[in-house]
Amino acid sequence: MSDLLKAIDNPRRLHTLTTNQLELIAEELRALILESVSNNGGHLASNLGVVELTLALHYCFDFQHKDRLVWDVGHQTYAHKILTGRREEFNTLRRKNGVSGYADKNESPYDTFSFGHTGTSISAALGLSCANDKKHFCDHVVAVIGDGAVASGMPFEAMNQAGELGKNLLIVLNDNQMSISPSVGSLSRYLSKIRSSSAYVGLKHEAHELISRWQSAFKKIDVLYERLADGLQSALTPGGLFTELGFHYYGPADGNDVREMVDTLQHVKRIEGPVLLHTLTKKGKGFAPASKDPASFHSSQRFNMDNGLLLPQEAGVGGDGAGPRPSWSQRMGEELVRLADVRPELLAITAAMPEGTGLKGFSEKHPDKFYDVGICEQHAVGLAGGLAAGGLRPVVCIYSTFLQRAYDQIFHDIALQSWPVVFCVDRAGLVGSDGATHHGLYDIAYFRCFPGLNVMAPADVKELHAMLELALSLDQPSAIRYPREPAPISLSEAEPELEAGRAQTLKEGSDGVFIAYGATVQRAVEAANILARDGKSIAVINARFAKPIDIDLIGEAVANLPAAVIAEDHARAGGFSSAVLEALNEHSIPAHGIAVAAVPDRFIAHAGREDQLASLGLDGPGLAARMEKLIAG
Repeated sequence: MSDLLKAIDNPRRLHTLTTNQLELIAEELRALILESVSNNGGHLASNLGVVELTLALHYCFDFQHKDRLVWDVGHQTYAHKILTGRREEFNTLRRKNGVSGYADKNESPYDTFSFGHTGTSISAALGLSCANDKKHFCDHVVAVIGDGAVASGMPFEAMNQAGELGKNLLIVLNDNQMSISPSVGSLSRYLSKIRSSSAYVGLKHEAHELISRWQSAFKKIDVLYERLADGLQSALTPGGLFTELGFHYYGPADGNDVREMVDTLQHVKRIEGPVLLHTLTKKGKGFAPASKDPASFHSSQRFNMDNGLLLPQEAGVGGDGAGPRPSWSQRMGEELVRLADVRPELLAITAAMPEGTGLKGFSEKHPDKFYDVGICEQHAVGLAGGLAAGGLRPVVCIYSTFLQRAYDQIFHDIALQSWPVVFCVDRAGLVGSDGATHHGLYDIAYFRCFPGLNVMAPADVKELHAMLELALSLDQPSAIRYPREPAPISLSEAEPELEAGRAQTLKEGSDGVFIAYGATVQRAVEAANILARDGKSIAVINARFAKPIDIDLIGEAVANLPAAVIAEDHARAGGFSSAVLEALNEHSIPAHGIAVAAVPDRFIAHAGREDQLASLGLDGPGLAARMEKLIAG
């Protein structure tokens, strides 16, 4: 690292540098990002692509005192974090008590919001702009959003109002042709058409200069001529969609050319009203493996910087539970491929993440049965409802945290209609280093409140297969949740005999019982084995279902054994333990001698998944300690 980057403890220091020096700093930023992500894992390709744009933003604006910057999603903020006082700690990226992988307002005043979900920046920035009219706390409000994110519904809702209100707001559309996977849909094709318009690229500066002069003159003449100027802008620029929404469109500009970005930002910051600056960036820029395969390096585990090859996971690092065994996501994808071979009515739907949900192979083997809707979870669920109404069997594979965005559609378009849609709820539970915005800790609660919806979680791969078969045989909706970790092949020698609402006794015992759900089942077995070494006989029930609850088996165990620990990898409020306690109360079974092991009512910070489970007492030793304390009274 040269003295240039070392001297940047505050982005205002950038204002004293030349653009030549900014180019040198860009290379140093990439080197530091590469070093930290190779050691810790993280979002690499998108962060490498946005370095020059980030430098230009901080060079042209004062986000400490005079201006406000709102990042969409937050996984393009690594260069921003380094430039805003977190350079020395950046080697702790995504580690326990280290720098967050997302924008975090509790970490720095430069992070205006704590954002980890996409599509939110324009609404938040417009709100800031409206508040600024009343409070006058800044000069400019800037939102940065990606081309994948802008195709989701919320940004268009925000732009619709922003154009109507005419507030001063700069939206930087960072177009790298990708979300997590390549961007899909009509808007992606529209942006691609703009990118490929070579005639326009040579005309854009002259057009905008001409428009600027005409608009300045027309303000002195007549509204008719202002409309003529607007028409000229729409005719000479390919961003007509945005101009029709009420924005001054400017671009496309080279987001990886820091000189061009500085010149462009200095120009557009003087324009009154809402402005959309369309920038083109290269995902993975500066690191050949990430540039060649940006999807694999979207959220990467640790890797070798020399060749880009992935390294074995350290305990507590990286957060995705990668290991020698395939993940739950991979197993689910493989099973869906198998089922699609024999079930012509089966379809798979995801929202911009075929790789993350294990559906990449499905999309290649059964392209006619696969729908990637982009970052549009609401539409994904609504689409599934329509497909089910047409006699097909859609399987919707989305991360738990993102499926929250489609809550109303789960209720209105699926549960209320009783369509037999299967929800494969990926990344359920604690997710490790992605932290609070990405934990899947609320899905049991938001599924089990709807009538007629089955909620289940497999303890091993055998049960995953059986649960998919069961869900596809039912004439009502079902949800199958599974965590972000390797999938155990089998916790029992017997083949699972699965019936809706029926649990399984994995281990008999006389001193107490673990009533465990999903990912906590293998931890409960470990805990029972730990206690067995001390002479305690502890039963283990694999609950399998959070709805319906097997009150016969669970109720008998609670009534006849002196201690029971209910274990789940979910928020305590509204989850599996709540369902068990409600069922016990409904059947007048006394709930004495019961403890709940679940995620407490607070947001859980980023760390390795195993670290998080251990700190909350949800690993094997933690569950054993909880049972031992309960037995001791």
